Amino acid sequence: MAEETGTGGEDPLAQTTLPFRMAEMNLARPIPPQYPMADTLNTLRKEWMFHLKLLREEWRREHYIAVAFGAIALCLGSISTELWGGGNAKLSGLDGILAINGFQFFQMLVSIICWGWFTYQAWMLFPIMRVHAISLLFMWNALYGAQIFFHRTNPNFPLSLNLADMMEGTLILLIVFFFLFFFWKAVVETRDLHVEVHHLHEDVRVMEASLAEHSLRGWTAMFGIWVFLVTVSSWAGLHHVAAYGDANFGYLILHLLTGLPAVPLLLFVLWYPQRMLGNQTSVRTRAAVDAALEMSGEAPSRIKKASSCPECGHESKVALNASGELTHPCLAVGCKTIVVVGTKCPTCDAPMPKRIACPACGVNAPAMDYLPDQEAW
Repeated sequence: MAEETGTGGEDPLAQTTLPFRMAEMNLARPIPPQYPMADTLNTLRKEWMFHLKLLREEWRREHYIAVAFGAIALCLGSISTELWGGGNAKLSGLDGILAINGFQFFQMLVSIICWGWFTYQAWMLFPIMRVHAISLLFMWNALYGAQIFFHRTNPNFPLSLNLADMMEGTLILLIVFFFLFFFWKAVVETRDLHVEVHHLHEDVRVMEASLAEHSLRGWTAMFGIWVFLVTVSSWAGLHHVAAYGDANFGYLILHLLTGLPAVPLLLFVLWYPQRMLGNQTSVRTRAAVDAALEMSGEAPSRIKKASSCPECGHESKVALNASGELTHPCLAVGCKTIVVVGTKCPTCDAPMPKRIACPACGVNAPAMDYLPDQEAW
């Protein structure tokens, strides 16, 4: 995690301020290996166990207060007789707001204030995730906007759907999922850079152990569950309002059952990367990091510098590609295809080892050691 550090002669995973580690999690009843996806499900369960124990250990009063304000805001904005009655479709804008009676208008204001306090708490609790906190809340509201367009001419959406009436809503959904994907990508790539910088070690096995300790599989699954919950909640809420004449409150209940768990899940999605990466970083993709360096007049050093043998200084062909992966020409006779270290050559299928032998002195060292220190993130 953010507090872990590594040295050349000790296990870097042993030096941590965490009360426990992800590798120490053991399942009381693991899924037997004969079942489909048993390994994947057991891994997710271990990571979720780690998340829950760490959350119980470290969430403070401010976190639970933020969850409470978010839940109250959602309930006040959903459970209202103004919504149950369907309103007057002929009124819009300021006239529509003024038509709301006193108590429902007060209820709406309190809901807005609670959402504002929830947003402020997320902003203060997660400093490196501030921009993403605002963007995720915006995406949540954008999903409601998409459902408004879907239900505008078809109150029974998705039944009796007409593709010609779905253009605006589909466009909003595509934009929302585009930004959600890049949020996930930014967190994963920032994690990779964090491990390369703070857990750099000459032993590749130690590096792999550090990466496993910083696994984001469980977090990714929870993020996917959050996206699913807010999508269903937005559809159910709009469907309840659009079908108000049917006096069916099942959609309102579904809206609350999916929307309320989404509130603490949103804080978890913001909290875990913050806990893993610390406060001295920014969550960005590799491309954004490189672009920021170029805009500041500094080309990424890992691309500018030539690699050399760590023992004799002889020039090496180890390099980093645009994605930040170590590459080297294929070692097979007659093949010069550039291959990512640790994978197979796409041309001749020969394996590319993670340790490269220097042609001058013969030393066999990890490929990362051939790069200058400033190149190894």
